[in-house]
Amino acid sequence: MSVLQQSLQRQAAVLAFGLSMVACSVQTAWAGGTANDNQSAAGIATAGAGQAAEAGDASVIFFNPAALTRFKRIEVLNTAAVALFYNDYRSTRDQDGAPTNQGTQGSNGQSFERRDGYDAAELIPALFIVAPINEKLVMGFSASGSHGLMARYDENFPGRGQGRDVDLKVTRLNLGFGYKLSPTLSLGANGSYERYFQSIKIRLNFRDAVSKLGPPGTTTALDGTAALGATPPIPEETDAKLRIFGWAFNAQGGVLWEPTEVTRVGLSYRPKTKFRSNTGTLQINDTAQTAAFRDFLQGGLIGATGPALGINGPQAAGDLAPYQRAKQDITFPDELRLSVFHHATPKLDLMFTYGRQDYTDTKLRYTRESNGRVIEDVPQNFKVAQTYRVGLNYKMYRRLTLHAGYATENGVVGDDLRLPILPDNDRKFYGLGASVDVNRDIRLTFAYQLLDVKEGAVGNNRSITPVEVSGAPYNGIANLDVRFFSVGYTERF
Repeated sequence: MSVLQQSLQRQAAVLAFGLSMVACSVQTAWAGGTANDNQSAAGIATAGAGQAAEAGDASVIFFNPAALTRFKRIEVLNTAAVALFYNDYRSTRDQDGAPTNQGTQGSNGQSFERRDGYDAAELIPALFIVAPINEKLVMGFSASGSHGLMARYDENFPGRGQGRDVDLKVTRLNLGFGYKLSPTLSLGANGSYERYFQSIKIRLNFRDAVSKLGPPGTTTALDGTAALGATPPIPEETDAKLRIFGWAFNAQGGVLWEPTEVTRVGLSYRPKTKFRSNTGTLQINDTAQTAAFRDFLQGGLIGATGPALGINGPQAAGDLAPYQRAKQDITFPDELRLSVFHHATPKLDLMFTYGRQDYTDTKLRYTRESNGRVIEDVPQNFKVAQTYRVGLNYKMYRRLTLHAGYATENGVVGDDLRLPILPDNDRKFYGLGASVDVNRDIRLTFAYQLLDVKEGAVGNNRSITPVEVSGAPYNGIANLDVRFFSVGYTERF
């Protein structure tokens, strides 16, 4: 077999593997907190420092397409990370939350968590391709996760009425270019398609909902009539799942300035992403009890007495239908990045990045597609997130480079409105890693990162509507930490 044939087979194998990673990434991309800057193994190791200026690998297309002009050969980067999630809830009062089906409630100091193997881990693949067209123009493509979140709690934890499991995955496909205007100045742009998926599992407590919808004494009265066989019993708790899918288009622009041979500055901006086509389903686990209770709400005693009590029985029955179409309009934040890369010595690179994301237009509101009635509206009053990242590369040997980084970012929601399913708070990133140059064309990178989110108070948000889905009062502390283990494979042609 000729050298040319071997080279072509190798290229085909790398690209085929990369394309398979694209298919996986559309399904399983994850991110933390919720924006994801962990695009490559090297970026995980350096905590994202220098991301818009370094151009150390093809993942730079995600951060600043102008920096594509740094590449002189075709480069394919396949990266995969495993994220391990550690989240829990700790009660800060007795009689915490609504009683469970077993009649128990949380108590002060009691911890609720769920860490059961695969259910608390996520595989995050990504693919990046760079291809120079001529001396000035370089094209690039990427498929990776841009935003996401995972939180898992015990099914009986006190905040279950506002959600006990959440998965958020947003995958971004970028197609862009970098163009060198002069020896020191490059411009670039990306066009992107984003795919949105969100799943929230809620534990419905009918007794709590009935007590909020009816006048005082309603649950006691229904318990009495149920004992006489005149009405069905109030159902026990059951699960409901809200699943939303959607898509959006957006763009990104960037500039790279190289004032000296050892220093470069990158700046990029991406406007807010408006998802206007997010639709899905609300599914309520149907049981014989819930079916009988819906029939009861449709007429009979409720039909006769409901209006006087301020209860719309048929409407409530419709809201409890086991399968309903749902929709959501949501806006994701803009992205501003300013990075500096400096080749300080033949062995040492120093990097810095400032990032800003404005979440103030992001709302958590879900409605029914058929009649526009609100399923859940969760006030959050999101604010701007600002990130500061520092990192370094140290060339220990000719083929071995060490990486390290640290970053800090403020949370975007306060103690007054935070929810367990969005345990956002101030956070810190600690990264370490190493790259091995197998030969002139192949590089392997290994990385570890700890994402440490400050624990925060939850249960103070009393503004969730409708009232029947707001959940019973609870107060506690939620915490979320993530550990990333990543490997990257780079091949140049």
